[in-house]
Amino acid sequence: MTGHLAVLGGGTPYTVALADAIAARGRAVAPGPLVLAGRDARALETVGRYVRGRLAPLGWSTTWTTEPRAALRGASLVLHQIRYGGTAGRQRDEELALACGLVADETLGPGALQAALRLRAPLAETCRMLVEECPGAVVLNLTNPLSLTTARMVRAGVSGCLGLCELPRVTLEAAAAVLGEDPARARWAYAGLNHRGFLVRLEWDGVDRIPDLVRRLGDRTLNGIRADEIAALKAIPTKYFRLARTPAPAPEPGRAAFLGSLRARLLEELRADPGRSPPSLGVRDMAWYPRAVVPAIEALRSPRPLDCEVNVLAPSGIVEEGRVGLSAAGPGPLRPAAAPAPAAAWLAAFRRHERDLLDAVEHPSLPAIRRALEADPLIPAPKVEECARLIWARRDAEAAAASA
Repeated sequence: MTGHLAVLGGGTPYTVALADAIAARGRAVAPGPLVLAGRDARALETVGRYVRGRLAPLGWSTTWTTEPRAALRGASLVLHQIRYGGTAGRQRDEELALACGLVADETLGPGALQAALRLRAPLAETCRMLVEECPGAVVLNLTNPLSLTTARMVRAGVSGCLGLCELPRVTLEAAAAVLGEDPARARWAYAGLNHRGFLVRLEWDGVDRIPDLVRRLGDRTLNGIRADEIAALKAIPTKYFRLARTPAPAPEPGRAAFLGSLRARLLEELRADPGRSPPSLGVRDMAWYPRAVVPAIEALRSPRPLDCEVNVLAPSGIVEEGRVGLSAAGPGPLRPAAAPAPAAAWLAAFRRHERDLLDAVEHPSLPAIRRALEADPLIPAPKVEECARLIWARRDAEAAAASA
């Protein structure tokens, strides 16, 4: 790749974690020009100065701009991490879910659907800029709800869009730790959708270790997933599977307020000591940078394929998550991974739900929203009508807030 790396949403102080993750890999990640784009000029300069100082010794040159088109022009690789509507938008999504007595999450449930509806217009504008300014770029998408935004971006002409998530690899590493094995030596396969998938194969030296994992866990959990759940599924789900339990987990206040206060603290720490990674950065687990984003950047600058986990628009019409060989030539095909029957039944339900979600976002109406919520395994039937009417009533206000 000969163009630069552009980061949309680069003014967030969490971009510091991206720079730290790149630096941790040293020259394994081929350096080049890096352009950060953000709306808050003061925050952008604070973050930009840290990133420049952190990566310059490795050969990176860092600039920043409040003009997204300028950042995108001629880019060969783009990291899309814009939070449309900011933490205030996430707060409203959480409030919607809590008002319905449901778990507040930005990737699943009613809050995710409201978020997807809110970002329709601003995401479409971002896609126009990507198509016009860097049509051949590979776009690494982090914006939630990830599967829906990735599908919308590809359908809007951003054909090189790949969604990234750390959870498949984090789940592998957690299982390997319980088993006392090296995750790099595992032969494993993953099937599913973002935050709704399973490790369907986990072997060392040709031996299936999922039964052994169940035995070793005992009364402990793997990222919140119980041993009996893994045994029943004959596969290892990612941590969000616990939201599908009956009864569902009790709703708790969400993370928007925490993230807003953490953002302010990180910026204060960066301004007080511009050359040091802010101490409060460790308060939030941002494994997606070292486990998903940086490996993808490294692979896309490598002549030989490296194994990565990505989200891509599949022939089924929805975005599927799985493993591919990724290199400077682009992504290879998703590797087929057959799920055991118990996990396959869940995947069928998740895929039906995803199709209804995508239809509700592309063709919004109260009936479409109702169908999407009815298909959601996380939403009890008695809650559907209340959630649907709340989302529909708020759609205009959310759209206005997102574009403000």
